Amino acid sequence: MSEPILKATGVTIGFPVTRGIIFQREVARVQAVDGVDLELHAGETLAIVGESGCGKTTLARGLVRLQGIDAGSIEFMGEDITRRTGRGLTDFRRQVTMIFQDPIASLDPRMRIGQSVQEPLDIHSIGTPGERKRKVQEAMERVGLNPEHYNRFPHEFSGGQRQRIGIARAVVLEPRVIVCDEPVSALDVSVQAQIVNLLEDLQRDLGLSYVVIAHDLDVVRRLADRVKVMYLGRVVEEGEGEQVYNGPRHPYSNALLSARPIADPKRARTQERIVLQGDVPSPLNPPSGCRFHPRCPVAQSSCAEVDPPLEHAADGHGWACRFPLRP
Repeated sequence: MSEPILKATGVTIGFPVTRGIIFQREVARVQAVDGVDLELHAGETLAIVGESGCGKTTLARGLVRLQGIDAGSIEFMGEDITRRTGRGLTDFRRQVTMIFQDPIASLDPRMRIGQSVQEPLDIHSIGTPGERKRKVQEAMERVGLNPEHYNRFPHEFSGGQRQRIGIARAVVLEPRVIVCDEPVSALDVSVQAQIVNLLEDLQRDLGLSYVVIAHDLDVVRRLADRVKVMYLGRVVEEGEGEQVYNGPRHPYSNALLSARPIADPKRARTQERIVLQGDVPSPLNPPSGCRFHPRCPVAQSSCAEVDPPLEHAADGHGWACRFPLRP
């Protein structure tokens, strides 16, 4: 296999917990992402899934350097960009862009959409004013928007159209990688299908690589070549999409899959639903041993003592569990 286009090794991201009003001091630290590795190859889609609060969005922001990392490294095209600043960081962000979850919050309501889509071109000083406008209109047409609506404001568009604006802003720089943070979660089901189709078309036409953050497992199954499952800041299972879907080995992955809605009423009636007991533990005070053991239906006493490493089978399927499920 070729060298990865984007690689993260041992990425750890934390947030300080402080006390005091005038003189604040750090009294604890929340480890939102704890030692995550990933590799993204040219032309593929890597999905990162998990419950809300598992750290997947924080990881996504770290990959594009919108969030600093405490430990580990991030490489793009074989070059370490972990500590890049200034022009070096600007050049990196021309190649790796992001689609944000909320299409309303990601657009400035005071800016016309043509200005919003053109802003990355202005920052990177690409082309003349006339060339920039032409690139913006081409990007709008590529994502299914009318180029004549260049001067309209965001409130004049539907939610699906606003997400298309966000996608146009991400592709106008002709990047190599796009990190998609829950790109369809704020949209109606029918619109979700349109956006998923659009992402697939753009990947095929432009040769893009995607990191997709999602909790909708059916959307992930449609898009992803490989899947990583995160729980409380760590990867607990990873593998090819069909490996994880058809034969989950970690009890947490199995519970996530059992919770997804099934359109077929007959299959839905026979689907075994796994209800996890308790709430997600606080990342301020994670459980000892395996972090999932307080909620795990197959946990044994030793799970509270041993933190299992991520082990891989010969086919590349990996899981972090001392008592994995049978495939």
